[in-house]
Amino acid sequence: MKNRKWQTFLLTLLVVAALLALFYLPRFNVMGADTRRVNILSDVQHRDKEGNIRAEVVADSLDGYVEKGVDSAAIQVKQLTFVDSVPTGMTPIEDFADVAGIHREMDHFYAALGEAGNRPVRVAYFGDSYIEGDILTLDLRALLQQKFGGRGAGFVEIDCVSSDFRRSVLTKRKGWNSYHANERGRGFKPDMQGPAGSYFIPSGTATYEIRGQKSTYGHLLDTAEVATVFFTPGDGLNIHYALNGNTSNTLFSNGEEPEPTTYEEVVTVLDSDSVAHQKTVVRAVQPEQQAPGKVMAKTVRGRIGKFSLDVTGGRGSRFYGVALDGHRGVAVDNFSMRGSGGQHLLKIPQTTLNSFASLRPYDLIILHFGLNVASEKQKDYSAYVKQLGKVVEHLKAAYPHASILIVSMGDRDARGADGQMHTMGGVKEMVSYERKMASDHRVAFWNLYEAMGGDGSLARMTAKKQANLDYTHINFAGGRYLAGLLFDVLMNGKTNYDQRTR
Repeated sequence: MKNRKWQTFLLTLLVVAALLALFYLPRFNVMGADTRRVNILSDVQHRDKEGNIRAEVVADSLDGYVEKGVDSAAIQVKQLTFVDSVPTGMTPIEDFADVAGIHREMDHFYAALGEAGNRPVRVAYFGDSYIEGDILTLDLRALLQQKFGGRGAGFVEIDCVSSDFRRSVLTKRKGWNSYHANERGRGFKPDMQGPAGSYFIPSGTATYEIRGQKSTYGHLLDTAEVATVFFTPGDGLNIHYALNGNTSNTLFSNGEEPEPTTYEEVVTVLDSDSVAHQKTVVRAVQPEQQAPGKVMAKTVRGRIGKFSLDVTGGRGSRFYGVALDGHRGVAVDNFSMRGSGGQHLLKIPQTTLNSFASLRPYDLIILHFGLNVASEKQKDYSAYVKQLGKVVEHLKAAYPHASILIVSMGDRDARGADGQMHTMGGVKEMVSYERKMASDHRVAFWNLYEAMGGDGSLARMTAKKQANLDYTHINFAGGRYLAGLLFDVLMNGKTNYDQRTR
């Protein structure tokens, strides 16, 4: 029989070439729906250590949102809004009030910052690939912790697309099956996800190790004081942990009766002259028996440079992540989901959100989306922000006391007919619709597009090596710059709050 291997090779080569060529095919409309761009390299596009994307990324939403409509650049906002006085050149936070004009959305967070010396103040920052790898949130966390106290990198998933280039922590893992909302074709079940849009199932014996990076903001990240594991236990689940490479102890056992374990805790005491001193005490804890189905959090306290887990048994168990924090001060959790417009958050069960809210309550929730929805030709984003508004109400139901801040999408540039880089058509409209949505749901809004410089600002950041050559994403240097802008406007808001309530 004649050997036709070369013909098979040639056919494969032609198919691959055709798929690569389809990447450059303009998207078109079929029976009212836009086609999505073909990109067979999407699964191998990664960022380097600077947060730069190594290959061009076309930001198509994983949520499948597609809409075209009439031009609508001027979106009217009628609700009452408070705008704090700001220094010249600063873009203020707009705080949309209730009907009576009494409640200001950001006041809870500003008040909480005043209590940071006595308790944890937690921030949840939800976004897309713009913040993956802890870009922007790393520097926002550092600025807040340096001013108000706090340690650790906050909540970290067991595994995600940015695990290998995240600068704030180093992680190692083995024996886990990972499920993410942007990988729906790989067995992901929306009703099993946590707030990060993911969950992890141990396979046999699973191990996990996390530690803060010493090279980034020193002791604030490298030495945490509290490690918390979030999981839903199955029958026979056993979790052992070790601090800083020391002896393993039992954290949780849902099978055999475990022995009590101990942990060290630094406490402040007063002597007879009312002088405060710190001393280390050893406390015992008995891991509890727990029926499966409930989200749990198990906490270890001490001087934590490295935290390790060994997980065995527990059929039906799933894990969500580990948080590294301080006893008090600010914690900032990065919840990034590549390719999302934020709608995946709607599919987190309300009962799951409620459980997490009781275990890890937030004082500020930031929603930063739009990058994967805005497009050159589209002007009407009313259907998209309607869905994003539902996300706001979904989060409000679980975190009724948290301040909610909508951060608009930033600048995204495209090359114009003159050969120069300009803001992509659709960006300004998206920002206007996001502002209108914040107004409709009476939460706070910050115009990142305006704050970073408006038209062509991303091109200017790219020239300064603060953004990628895709003219869409920032890198770590750009994240540091934008985090500084957000920190300054938050501190200005707190100053205004202090003056109003003094």
